[in-house]
Amino acid sequence: MAEDFSEQRRSPRITHHFMARYLVPGRSPKQWLVSPLRDLSSGGARFLSECPFTVKDTFELQLVLPNAQQPVSLNASVAWTRPGPMGMQEIGITFDPQDTAMQSVIDAAVARFTENPPKRSGRT
Repeated sequence: MAEDFSEQRRSPRITHHFMARYLVPGRSPKQWLVSPLRDLSSGGARFLSECPFTVKDTFELQLVLPNAQQPVSLNASVAWTRPGPMGMQEIGITFDPQDTAMQSVIDAAVARFTENPPKRSGRT
């Protein structure tokens, strides 16, 4: 069943369609599935899946970002779900905040595509 969610975004989301690979929780044997992200922020993302997820599921995720030489691997948690098009499920996820190295790569990708990138101190 889909979870209701309210707008709780703490950082801007970009709608550039990066690709993601993910493992479905509890699925055996492990198989990587691929989906374009519908949006991405420093703290999370949204994508469509043909497999069901439930809120609080945790899973492995790899993001293909233009500023990274290889996919960015991290853990994600399902924040919300709702029905998507063609019988798919739309999944809202948050990233594991413990992984600071991967987080900096995601932050750089988001900053690259936002209209108002963060201002650097010391510049005139």
